[in-house]
Amino acid sequence: MMSNPNRLHPITIVFSVIKNVKETIIPLVFYFIVFIIRDGVKDHIQIEGFGPWVNFVPYLILILVFLIMVATGIIKWYRYSYRVEDMELRIEHGLFVKKKRYIPFDRIQSLDFSEGLLHRPFGLVKVKVETAGGNTEKSEAEMSAIKKEDALALRRLITESKNSEKVSEEIVENVESTPKQSILYKIRPKQLLFFASTSGRIGVVLLAVLGFGSQFDELIPFDKIFKEMEHIVKAGYTIIVILVAMGLFLAWLVSVLMAYLKYNDFTLEKVGDDLVITRGLLEKRTTTIPIKRVQAVTIQESLLRQPFGYASVSVEYAGGSLLDENREGLIMPVVKRKKIAQILQETLSDYIFDIDFIAAPKRALRRFFFIKMFAAAILTAILSIWLWPYSLVSILLVIGAWFIGILQFKSAGWNLTDTQLAIRYRGIDQQTTFMRKNRMQSLNISANWFQKRADLANIETAVMSGGAAIFKVKHLDLEDVKKIYEWYRPTKKE
Repeated sequence: MMSNPNRLHPITIVFSVIKNVKETIIPLVFYFIVFIIRDGVKDHIQIEGFGPWVNFVPYLILILVFLIMVATGIIKWYRYSYRVEDMELRIEHGLFVKKKRYIPFDRIQSLDFSEGLLHRPFGLVKVKVETAGGNTEKSEAEMSAIKKEDALALRRLITESKNSEKVSEEIVENVESTPKQSILYKIRPKQLLFFASTSGRIGVVLLAVLGFGSQFDELIPFDKIFKEMEHIVKAGYTIIVILVAMGLFLAWLVSVLMAYLKYNDFTLEKVGDDLVITRGLLEKRTTTIPIKRVQAVTIQESLLRQPFGYASVSVEYAGGSLLDENREGLIMPVVKRKKIAQILQETLSDYIFDIDFIAAPKRALRRFFFIKMFAAAILTAILSIWLWPYSLVSILLVIGAWFIGILQFKSAGWNLTDTQLAIRYRGIDQQTTFMRKNRMQSLNISANWFQKRADLANIETAVMSGGAAIFKVKHLDLEDVKKIYEWYRPTKKE
């Protein structure tokens, strides 16, 4: 019975030890190198009166640290308990000082599940408790390992309690009784491969490599590597280009593998009044997004996917933590653009997806590419002085700036209904955002001196979410911007 205190699964002790090892791995490695490798180069040091066994002291210290980690994990597991009482999730925990946390059901926004490799053999899940208006830096509470059926029963209990003032004991025990659910979207193997290949996560991989290297800059012989690179530079720029291309290709392969593992078997379901997302191969995650908390819907079309008619769909939703891995609210990683309205219209019935956009005026065209081309031309001139004649390739930057500017002009647009604002804009990827009037937190218009002369203006909107959800489209007709502002401005009755 959930009304009685329950402990987490004992495997929590293992998770605690692993977490502690991760947090201390760098100082432990440093300690090992300084006190063991360094002394190993020398003759065995013997301190008078202690004998040769003193050389084993560093190893004994490492063993002692590990035993302390295990003991800490056991105490934390023993002192952690949870129960359901008086429409609250009550958690008690603490290593030495016992802390109590009572979370009312009406504040709980969602329970997000994840299943790692160590969870699955035991039928366990990790549960994150997300609350409306809770801490944006972390989840309200975490239960690192409980039985999946208990987690489902808890979610069922919370869901039912929000729809009824009184919850019977039968609800707690009846796990099989679940809300009506339907699968809205499930990624197919070919779609997953296409998504992974065009995910654009190569930058994430490169930053991760650089970050890892910076952690061990004292151990990696960068000086020798740079000296070898000098010899390569002398051999010619062609070799450099080949090496860079090979490095980028390897980074792309790693990014494909990461995306494939993370989004494997991605499924979007409607369960009652929630959107439930499951995904992952090595670690299976379940994320719950209450439909009533959806603040905006964004359709993103990347340069690589748009020509094939594919897009991704994400939602901004209130609540949750910034550390949530699905903080971007991705609900469909890759889907045919023309099928989005058909899939979502019934579930997100407050939104209208089949609409026509009013484009930016033709007089705004040059403003989308002029400054970009000017900056690219200056960079090309600087590179020409330094790397002539190879820098001639940098002329492609000017062409690229013009091309992106043209695409941004063609993307810029807006649409209004009585209750919805939709704007379309482009950085590199085209994004179309749909917002309900009552979900918008702000609407700002701005125009610089040059825009005023051409009767143009920018519009920027924001909605409530766990992060900064700001959307902006530039160089619209000034009269159109005024119309949008008048639509949003509260009336006296409101």
